[in-house]
Amino acid sequence: MKDVSARVTGFSNPKTGPGAELTITGSQLETVQRIFIGTERILKKDFVSQTESAITFNVPTTVGTHTDGTLTDVLVVFNGPERAFTKIEVVPLQAISSFTPYAAAPGETVTIMGVNFNLVTGVKLGDVSATITSQSPTLLKFTMPAGAATNRITLVGEAGSSRSANNLVACSGSPNSPDCATALNLNSGLELGTGDDFTNWGKWNGGSFQVATTVPGEYYRGSRALKVIRDGSLASGQWRIQFVSDPVATDIGSSYTVYVWARAAVAGAGFRVSLNPDTGFYPGDVAVTPQWQQFSFVVPGERIQNASTRFVLDLNGTNTAVTTFYIDDIKVIKN
Repeated sequence: MKDVSARVTGFSNPKTGPGAELTITGSQLETVQRIFIGTERILKKDFVSQTESAITFNVPTTVGTHTDGTLTDVLVVFNGPERAFTKIEVVPLQAISSFTPYAAAPGETVTIMGVNFNLVTGVKLGDVSATITSQSPTLLKFTMPAGAATNRITLVGEAGSSRSANNLVACSGSPNSPDCATALNLNSGLELGTGDDFTNWGKWNGGSFQVATTVPGEYYRGSRALKVIRDGSLASGQWRIQFVSDPVATDIGSSYTVYVWARAAVAGAGFRVSLNPDTGFYPGDVAVTPQWQQFSFVVPGERIQNASTRFVLDLNGTNTAVTTFYIDDIKVIKN
């Protein structure tokens, strides 16, 4: 082992916390392969950025914290036998688990849920500061600032900043975003329900293949989504797995769009939207990839023939494919 600790000159913040973005500064850092904070490892592929003089990364959320000034060992692993040793203070950090609404106009109140909000000293949307209106350790409210663009929410604290996983949509700059329109269907975010059931939604076919998930990464936003487990055992027919909305009041002859966020554990299968009562609306399946994507299905006016319509997700496209779907934020909007 060769000690090259002199190559590390400091950190972007003398304190950090689980989930915080942190930068190590120094020289010859382009050859660093991994970093350890305590026993938690950050691999080169997970660095946010890396140059000769700086490496930026996210501190693992599982790193241990201290409130008594104790310093945590940091090990910087270069190519070959070269190693650098330093220390940093790791303290509790504010963390966002969810927020609502997902889109807001200037002056509207946004509510954030999470932990350690008593440590928050400021809120930003991009570079625009927001006014905090109420604050507790697990709940924080702020006013959507004028002039802000769609961006992630940043919480500023003593140990650094933390950000939401998803963007808060600024409706002043994105008035045509579907996130800024009111959903006609109830429980569009799938947040309401108990066990594997979803309020205002039914499982008409293939109910045993449909469960609720609250696992991070398996929902797009909020804290709950539909998980569709596709084992390839069903015969052909998209309708063999169906997730169906409660009746939605519809204007006969008017066009509607159904927006759906979805991703798949493994690519190779698809889904579509249909209607009940059946009026012959059968668009082609959309292919679901491992990345979250918002799909849209435009229902032409001639297919809306009733004053009340159920919107159906047919989830057995490419029936032999073995994968898992994650479905979130199903929103019906009148065009």
